[in-house]
Amino acid sequence: MTVFFESKTPKGKASLEERMIQELAKLISFRSIVGANDVKKLCLEYIEKTFFSSSPLERIRGEVKDCPYLFLQHKNPKLLWFAHTDVVPGEEGQFTLQREGDILLGRGVKDMKGAILPFLLAYREACERGDVPPVSILLTSDEEIVGQTIPALLQKGLLKVPVAFTPDTGSSPHIVVEHKGALWASLEAKGKGAHGAMPWKGKNPIPLLAEAIQRLTKAFPEGGEGDWHMTVTPTQLQGSKAKNQIPETASCVLDIRFPPEVHPTAEEALACIRKELPAGCTVTPFITTPSLKTDPAHPLVQLVKSIAEEVTEETVLIGREHGATEAQFFAAVGIPAFLYGPKGGGLHAPDEWVSLASLMQQYEFSTRLLKSLS
Repeated sequence: MTVFFESKTPKGKASLEERMIQELAKLISFRSIVGANDVKKLCLEYIEKTFFSSSPLERIRGEVKDCPYLFLQHKNPKLLWFAHTDVVPGEEGQFTLQREGDILLGRGVKDMKGAILPFLLAYREACERGDVPPVSILLTSDEEIVGQTIPALLQKGLLKVPVAFTPDTGSSPHIVVEHKGALWASLEAKGKGAHGAMPWKGKNPIPLLAEAIQRLTKAFPEGGEGDWHMTVTPTQLQGSKAKNQIPETASCVLDIRFPPEVHPTAEEALACIRKELPAGCTVTPFITTPSLKTDPAHPLVQLVKSIAEEVTEETVLIGREHGATEAQFFAAVGIPAFLYGPKGGGLHAPDEWVSLASLMQQYEFSTRLLKSLS
């Protein structure tokens, strides 16, 4: 395994592959995790200085709930390219780039600092040639916490664009035009608190919560990658705050994903879940995001497919993914949105990776896409 530190090779003499590795090593060194808003700001400042110094576009900087964003506004954009620079937490070593042959590993190499880098390089080179593409660019820093930057900017009327595109895909390098709706809710079981040594004086809600989770697991099975149904996944658990105390309530966060053709709204999905719960349990939503469904025949989708197939010399499929992204916010206001990114995997995991060869292809893809829009 090779660990990359800051390169001593002069930037002008480094090959494109070397520059790709050097810049990715720098980007993932920013620990832009939840709550680290000062680091998020430094990351955006670095990107602006490094990749946008030759762009004449108006820069709009701001914050939404303390999370910074950077927006380069074109007066007549044919496309909005958008991405996020925040990452989920990771181990210390994940913030130093590592390489195993074609595989680059580290926090954010796929989701999504590595995914944004080929476009940033291609855009910088276009601007340095004097060919400013008709593209607006938005970088946010709150996607991983389902932040409100994009909804806030849409409400302000800043993001007036015909179509939105992001390289924020999952593991499969295909064009994504459909996502499930996403819903996070609190499942709560009610009981009666007491001392742990005298359980007969209380009513422990934890067995009731366990029963509710078992019922939901049976009613909404996990399935597999090819299944397209509603999933209800228990994540965070909360019981007593003391080891010798029976809690008044026990709760669990539910991560719910629902296809719009099965449940058109979050309310319908919740109603279906509530039917499965035992008495004494309630479920309360606290975050919802809409579904995504863009016409695969949209001209920009077809343009991306054509260029991607030229570059990869492979058939590039158009399909769907189970995860939610910021693309769904655009779909909710009638702006077509879609995704296409590099090959990688291990998202949010200790072994997050991206293919260097795929990043190189994404650079060529981005270069050709920007030329075709000019």
